[in-house]
Amino acid sequence: MGARRLSIVLAGLVAVFAAVRLGGLFGDLWLDEIWSLRLVEQLNGLSEIVTRLHVDGNHPLNSAWLYLLLPAKAEWTYRVLAWTTGSAAVGLAGLVGHRQYALLHPREPVLRARVAGWLAALLVGGSYLLIHYSSEARGYAPAAAFSLLAVYALLQAGARRERVWLGTYWGACALGLLSHIVAAHVLLAGAVWSGVRCLQERSGWRACARQVARWHLVPLTLLGIYYLVFVRQLTVGGGPELDLVTVLGDVGAFTLGLPAATGTGLALPLLAGMVSYGVWLLVRRGNWALAAFYATVVFVSPAAGGLLGGFDLLFPRYFIISAVASLLLASYVLSRLWTRGGAWRGGTLLVIALFLVGNGIHVARLVRDGRGQYRAAMRHIAQVTPSPVITVTSDHDFRNTMVLNHHASALGPGRRLRYVNRHEVTAGGVDWVLLHRLDGEKPPADVSSDRYENRYRLDAVFRHAALSGWDWFVYRRQGPGNGD
Repeated sequence: MGARRLSIVLAGLVAVFAAVRLGGLFGDLWLDEIWSLRLVEQLNGLSEIVTRLHVDGNHPLNSAWLYLLLPAKAEWTYRVLAWTTGSAAVGLAGLVGHRQYALLHPREPVLRARVAGWLAALLVGGSYLLIHYSSEARGYAPAAAFSLLAVYALLQAGARRERVWLGTYWGACALGLLSHIVAAHVLLAGAVWSGVRCLQERSGWRACARQVARWHLVPLTLLGIYYLVFVRQLTVGGGPELDLVTVLGDVGAFTLGLPAATGTGLALPLLAGMVSYGVWLLVRRGNWALAAFYATVVFVSPAAGGLLGGFDLLFPRYFIISAVASLLLASYVLSRLWTRGGAWRGGTLLVIALFLVGNGIHVARLVRDGRGQYRAAMRHIAQVTPSPVITVTSDHDFRNTMVLNHHASALGPGRRLRYVNRHEVTAGGVDWVLLHRLDGEKPPADVSSDRYENRYRLDAVFRHAALSGWDWFVYRRQGPGNGD
C-alpha cells in the first residue's frame, strides 16, 4: 500500500508539472533551436550526426529526434523529446529522493521517505531552470533525466536484481552523454561515490577495485571514446561572453525562483550554502560516499570541466546537472526539517510555497513571451508596411537573419522580406531596423540612425523570457538623412 501511495502521488506531481512544462512548448523557435534544425537538414543519414556535425549546437540524441521529424508541420513537436524527458525527470527525482532517504534512515517510518520523495519531485518539477529547458528542442532536459535515472540505478547497488540495475546504469550514462556532455558530471561523481563507499566499508582494495570497475569501467570508457571521437572536435558557434560569477548567479536565481537581479548577491550564496549544509548532514550521518558524490557533481566536476574543457563561453544551461543535484540535496534537507514537526514543518511549507511562487513568476513570463516574439514582430512589420518587399537591417546579421528567414511565413502571402547586412545599408536606408537585447542588457534609445543619418524611431518592443532568446526593439524609418 505504501509503494502504491508513493506512486499515486508521484504520478500526480508528474502530471501537474508536465502540464506546467506545456506552457513553454508552443512559442516561437529561437536561434539555437533553428540552428539545430539547419544542421540536421544537411545530413544524409543518422550516423553523420556524430561523424560530420562537429558544432556545439549538435546534441546527438536531440539531433536524431529532429532528423527523424523533419519536416514537421507543427514546430512544437521538435520540443516533445525535451518535454517528455523533462516531465519524466520529476518522477525520477521523486524516486531518487525516496530511495536516498530510505537508505540513510532505514529505521525511520516509511512515511518520512515518501515525504522526501515528494519534496524532491516538487523541487525538480517546480524549478524554472528545469521547466525552461524541458520545453526547448535541445539536449539539456534529456541529459538531466538520464542522469537522474543513473543516480537511481546507483542507489540500487547491492539490492536485488543488481545486474538489471547495472545495465540500467550503463544505458542511462550512454543516453545521457548522447543528450549532452554535461551528463559526464554524473559519471565522474558516480565513480567517486562507489570508490568512497568501498573504502568506507573496508572491503579491501582488490574487492573495491573490482566493484568500481564493474559499475564504472564501461561508462567511463564510453565517455573517453565519446570525447575523443566527438566532443574534442566541437567548435563553439559563439555567444555573449559572460563571467563565471554572473552565470552561476543566474543558475542560482532561476533554480530557486528568485529575481535575476539577486543572482550573485543572494541566490548563489543561498544555493551554495544549502548544498554545503546538505553535504555536512550526510557526513554527520556517516555517509561519506553520498557526501562525496554531491560535492563532486555540484562543485568539483564542474570546476574541473571549466578548467580543462576548453570552452570560453559559459551559460547557465551548462550547470543544469549541478542544479538538479542541488535540488535533490535540498529536498533531503527539507525532509529532515519536516521530521522535526511543529514550527519546523510550517517553515518547510513556507519555503516550498515561496519556491513555487517565485519560480511561477518566471514561468508566467515564459508562457507569455516565450523565447522571443519573432513572428508577432514580423506580422507587425508587415501590417504597417504597404510595399510587398520590406527592407530590414539589424545589429547582428547572423543571429537575426537566421530567425527572420525561419519565421518569414509570418509576413503573410505576397509579402517578402529583403535583409540588408548592417554594413551594406545604402544612402536610401531601409524600412526597418531591428535591435536585439539578450538577458540583462541595457535597452537601446528610442531613436536610432544609420551612417547616412537616416532616422529610425522605436515603434514596438517584443519581449522574451530569461535564459533563451532575446528582446526585439523594432525601429521604423522616419525620414531621409543627408544621403538622400
